[in-house]
Order: sequence, then C-alpha cells, then structure tokens
Amino acid sequence: MFAQGIVVDPSSAATFDGSTATINMGRANEVLVASLHGKYFEQCYRGNVYYISTATAGVVIPIASTLTPTYSVWNPAGSGKLMIPIVTLIGWTANTAALGTLVWTATTNTGNTISSTAPFVAFGTGTPLNANLGSGKVSQMRAGSGGTTTLVAAGVFYRGTGISMTATTAATTVAPWWIARDDWEGGSVIGPGNAVHLMASTAVLVAATVTLVYAEIPL
Repeated sequence: MFAQGIVVDPSSAATFDGSTATINMGRANEVLVASLHGKYFEQCYRGNVYYISTATAGVVIPIASTLTPTYSVWNPAGSGKLMIPIVTLIGWTANTAALGTLVWTATTNTGNTISSTAPFVAFGTGTPLNANLGSGKVSQMRAGSGGTTTLVAAGVFYRGTGISMTATTAATTVAPWWIARDDWEGGSVIGPGNAVHLMASTAVLVAATVTLVYAEIPL
C-alpha cells in the first residue's frame, strides 16, 4: 500500500465542507493528526473501558509486605482478556499520613480459584463499572476494592506510582487540593492469571479513595 500527502504549514490549510482534501504532512514527512474526541473515546464508546473504585470512605493503604492488601485487581486465568491500566486516581479521605511512597505489587500464576493453598485464600468484593454507562458489557476482571483479600505470600514489587507523601492531616497547610494521579498510559499488560495490588513502601496509614481506569481487550 502506498500513500502520500502534501507538506504544508497547517495554518495555511483550509478546505470547505464537502471538498476532497489531501493528507497534510510535516517537514519530517510525518502525518499531521488531531483527535476529534478524547484519547480513549473509541475504546469507551465500544464498552472496553472500566472503572474499579473503592467506596467513598476509601481504604487504608497497607505496607507492601502485608498479606492483606485492601485494593487488588485480578485477571483470573481463562478470562480471555488482557487488562491494560490507563490511570489510577487516588484521593485522601482520612487519617494522618506518614512518610512513604505508593507502589504496585503483583501476584503471578494465580489461576482462577480461591483456596487455602492458592495464591488467594480470600478475595475482596467490588464490581467493575463500564465507562460507557448502559453499554451492557461486563468486565472479566475481579475487583478487590472492598471486603477482605488474603494472600498466601506477599506480592512482588511491580512498579512505583511516582506518588510520595509526608505527614498530612485535615489541618495541614498544603496546596488547595491533594492530588495523586498514577498515569500508566498503556505501559503495562496484566494478562490472565495475574493480579496487582496498591500498596505502600511503609505504613503510610492514609485512607484514600482509589479508582483504577483500565481497558480490556481480547488476547
């Protein structure tokens, strides 16, 4: 297949509705592209983007060495889907936060069952919500955003979030808003038989709401 366009200053290019146009290109022969909608509109429209959120009171984020994570997402074996994280949104709700950084740990070879000898002795509760309300599609991921999750062994370090904190209370003088955002931008693939947990490097003690936004695509 062969395609070509015209190298042009975009500010000088204008075409009337109903006309046939030539693809615009830059000085390095790159195609000039502008989004009509948001970056993830197509996946959202197709019902392939989901949210997994805690309750509004949030959860206390534990130290990474614990066997009881409070926020986990599990792609069970046999799901037939890949989970592609997009962004995690975290909001402080309660408790004095201690110095530490938030991280993701992983549990691999999880299978798809819960038992006293499986990686999961118990798995929490939660329901993924489709970003396209009313789409009818249901996520194949399992959400541990509430209830009790218990591991046979602590997860292994997977990736940092870039989010660090120091002592923070409701009375602490800080910027007007407490903002914590972990952008994955499709840089990770969580395949069937794997799970990830939001944890901390130390006992940060903070209670926070957590929402993971992710796309779900076929293997």
